[in-house]
Amino acid sequence: MKRQHTKVYLTVPALCLLLTLTLIVSHRGLPLEPRPPKLDRLTEAAGSGTSEVEALLLAEEETALLTVVKDTLNEMRIGWKVSDRLEEAELDSLNFVLVCSQNPETLFGENAVHLIEWVERGGSLALMTAQATDGWIRIAGHKLGMMDSTSEYYNYHALRVDPKAMALFSDVTFDEGMDDYTLPIRIEPDCEVLIRTADERAIPLMWTREIGKGRAVVCNHTLIAGKDSRGLAAMTIAAARDVLVYPIINAGMVFIDDFPAPQPEGYDKLIQQQFGMSIQEFYRNHWWPDMKTFARKYGVRYTGVLVETYNKTMTPPFAPDTEDNALIRYYASELVHMGGEVGLHGYNHQPLCLDGWHYAKEDYDTWDSMENMVLAVKELLRYGRLFLPESSFTCYVPPSNYLSPEGQQVLVETVPSLLTISGVYLPEDGIDALVQEYHENPDGTVPVPRISSGFSMDHYQKMVAAEELYLHGVFSHFIHPDDVLDEERGALLGWKTMAEGFDDALEQVTGTYPALRWCTATEAAAAVQRFDRLGVTRKWEGNRLTLTLTGFVDEAWLCLNAKEAPAQVEGAEVYPAGNGLWLKALQDTVTLDWEKVEP
Repeated sequence: MKRQHTKVYLTVPALCLLLTLTLIVSHRGLPLEPRPPKLDRLTEAAGSGTSEVEALLLAEEETALLTVVKDTLNEMRIGWKVSDRLEEAELDSLNFVLVCSQNPETLFGENAVHLIEWVERGGSLALMTAQATDGWIRIAGHKLGMMDSTSEYYNYHALRVDPKAMALFSDVTFDEGMDDYTLPIRIEPDCEVLIRTADERAIPLMWTREIGKGRAVVCNHTLIAGKDSRGLAAMTIAAARDVLVYPIINAGMVFIDDFPAPQPEGYDKLIQQQFGMSIQEFYRNHWWPDMKTFARKYGVRYTGVLVETYNKTMTPPFAPDTEDNALIRYYASELVHMGGEVGLHGYNHQPLCLDGWHYAKEDYDTWDSMENMVLAVKELLRYGRLFLPESSFTCYVPPSNYLSPEGQQVLVETVPSLLTISGVYLPEDGIDALVQEYHENPDGTVPVPRISSGFSMDHYQKMVAAEELYLHGVFSHFIHPDDVLDEERGALLGWKTMAEGFDDALEQVTGTYPALRWCTATEAAAAVQRFDRLGVTRKWEGNRLTLTLTGFVDEAWLCLNAKEAPAQVEGAEVYPAGNGLWLKALQDTVTLDWEKVEP
């Protein structure tokens, strides 16, 4: 008797679902062991790096501009002092004079002429903001390359940066929310213009001019006024010298907030129109495969942050809403096996803030005690170790960037392995978010704040990202899986367009900075430790520059901005980066020699 065979035909969506379920089941038995980190965390205590005084900042009073310039010089390890009076006798001990005033006549006193003579002998002068049209600028303007100008300021709303000044995203017209004033001006042909207005007038906003053996940089704008303009301040300072070397972090990070986490069930109108499948099917069959493609293509090591539930339970008992954690287990496994990291986000998506905390524009609850916060964190650790038993959980990202001092204390005491807490780099008006610097904290945690966000970066975010790669050598970006469901975050563009925008941004970043070290948040924190502890002393002998690095541990990264590349480098590896070079120091003394080496 002949046996009858029944053929079973599966539709494509059904086949995809079957394959995914097979992967989920297979991942249940995989040993989830994280890869060794690129950098080990430093455990011994150490102070921040300092440097000798090289810069004089002229200002009448403390202003937003002066604060930005001081902060930028600190990050570049250029020692500084502030004065409200220029003294001729101190000029020859300086490399920079940075004018942080629009009306510096009283700051110069009788020494304005001596300042120009100092520049002619080799000094570096930078006007960090647009100048008033009367007073000393009428006398000294011709020395700075000014031919003529009107006395009326011009209101502009977009600018373009020359690729020689800042390579990343230099094809972008930066115009989001820009509202600034400049003097309509004509300058001498021998000036080098680095920034112009991006309109038909193309007014110079920043230029350099050689004056004898020295150089002046003129900012014809008032943009250096907030933390988001530190990179612009760094670019101005670097433009004043033929050679400038300063420490950087060298870390590229992409955070995936709310991932792994419970995913919405059912259908989304836009997703169904584009792909004809449910939300969870879309994530498994399109979003996550594309994310893995980006990681393979560019070497990105994602940092995901775990959410156990989206309930609003604020008192014990704390428990998962369901025992079915197959999807979370699957995505956590994938993250770890591709070199990424799973950090902590929350038992639920309620920030660790006590009663009385004010949330701006957010529908969050507060906790009635630190004890309940402790219990919720312990439950998240228990839950995560069900499928990541080898993970020590060293990273935490606060929901919507809210974290109270009491919440941070709870984390440090409850998660002894915690190394980094990642808030945001830039403050936002009216929102009491966790704003951080790239410096170690007294409690032992090391912030690695996020700078930009979204699959489709707007021009403002591209500008800030470019500036921070210039200043810190950092690209720190975060995205949410539900960006594709949120119209305000680009969902109307469709996933294909959003993915193309993200792909383009990663391509430009890696193409401009090929030595950028893609890290998890924990690896980046270890890089921040090495940066924060590093001091730099620069000493010239003829055409040779010797860098002495205090606080050096095992490696350090430095940015070299130079008109010409050195002929020889000792003690460091050299990599192309943006408009200059990045140096990986292998010892605490690095020498750069511009003497032509005979063949």
